[in-house]
Amino acid sequence: MGREEFEAALAARRGHLKTALTDQSVLAGLGNLLADEILWRAGLRPDRGARDLTPADRRRLYARMRGTLRSAVTAGRVPPRDTWLTGHRDDADPHCPRCGTRLCRSRRSGRGTVWCPRCRPGDP
Repeated sequence: MGREEFEAALAARRGHLKTALTDQSVLAGLGNLLADEILWRAGLRPDRGARDLTPADRRRLYARMRGTLRSAVTAGRVPPRDTWLTGHRDDADPHCPRCGTRLCRSRRSGRGTVWCPRCRPGDP
């Protein structure tokens, strides 16, 4: 999916950002773990409105998505690396690999969601 198509798809969505990213009718193939990782790398909250992103947010999200997908494809899966958020999401006491803050958990569209409240500031 090209950047313009990606940005248009998000701008047309009413729901939360994480829900939009994992909706297969919007972006086929992006799963729960990758969506958490991409949002963390882009510094965006999963409960932010998809169409509330600024143009700069959408460009950053697209760039982080492409880079994350490249790394995951090279590894053949979502790698459980210590430098990735997904490498810590199932820890007994999970902490952000970037800043050390305790990770938050919630549910979005029935799926577990993990994010760092310090690396993803802002109102939902």
